[in-house]
Amino acid sequence: MSTGDPPSGVVTFLFTDIEGSTHRWETDADAMRAALLVHDKALRDAIEAHEGFLFSHTGDGVVAAFNSPKSAVDAAVQAQLALELPVRMGIATGEAELRDRDYFGTVLNRAARVMGAGHGGQILVADSTARLLSGVDLIDLGPRRLRDVPMPVGVFQVRAPGLQAEFPPLTALDTTPGNLRPATTTLIGRESEIGEVEAAVKAHRLVTLTGVGGVGKTRLAIQTAADMLPRYRDGVWLVELASVRDPAGVTEAVLGAFGFANGAIRGIDLVAMMKNAPQAFLKLFCGENTGKMLVKL
Repeated sequence: MSTGDPPSGVVTFLFTDIEGSTHRWETDADAMRAALLVHDKALRDAIEAHEGFLFSHTGDGVVAAFNSPKSAVDAAVQAQLALELPVRMGIATGEAELRDRDYFGTVLNRAARVMGAGHGGQILVADSTARLLSGVDLIDLGPRRLRDVPMPVGVFQVRAPGLQAEFPPLTALDTTPGNLRPATTTLIGRESEIGEVEAAVKAHRLVTLTGVGGVGKTRLAIQTAADMLPRYRDGVWLVELASVRDPAGVTEAVLGAFGFANGAIRGIDLVAMMKNAPQAFLKLFCGENTGKMLVKL
């Protein structure tokens, strides 16, 4: 454990864990015991070199706190370059309560879950940390649903010279079904309109938003669809129809959004498909000066 002063307030946490440690212990306990000594020293040296506070051992991993998000990432990179065992790492930033040189708060759960989604040799960073970083090469892996975390968390992979770059898909609960991308801005002052649209969607299978161009129909529709995502286990889907001029092309555009190749959608009856559709939610973006249609399948 570290002996210095622990950071307080908004803190960045680094969680680590050895991938496949149980199998290693079962097959060769002596080799694992020796490798764990090297593992512990590499992590401790990296954390201390970047002014981190190591406050917990979790069996085959450690938990450390940092005042600086960049220091946490630098410590993780240094450790990964020195480690021989496959260690997955997760980093998240947020407020935490410091009590008796230990920490409590939801940010620790998020950091642990982000780590758990990764693979040995991989450093994953939650969006709470990523937005505070500069000078760090990050790969955006998109929003992910993590166990015990109610809302999707944006996950990024750290890329640095000497680190492994290619990994299997993340082991998150799901990859958020659908093709709706997260908004890059916050919608302010439209709570009542969102509520009205949600109520309309619950009561009707087709809802159309109308208004002059630039009034915010698209943004309102996207926010409503995002808010209603947890209600639809098969996802929310965005279909761009602004460029469709022939009514016959609507079927192709809709099915294309679901991933059907052109050759696979000939002869498909869109209306029939919708009648037998899974529990999904479809948003049709018809064009800037026309209505935005929300279709509940």
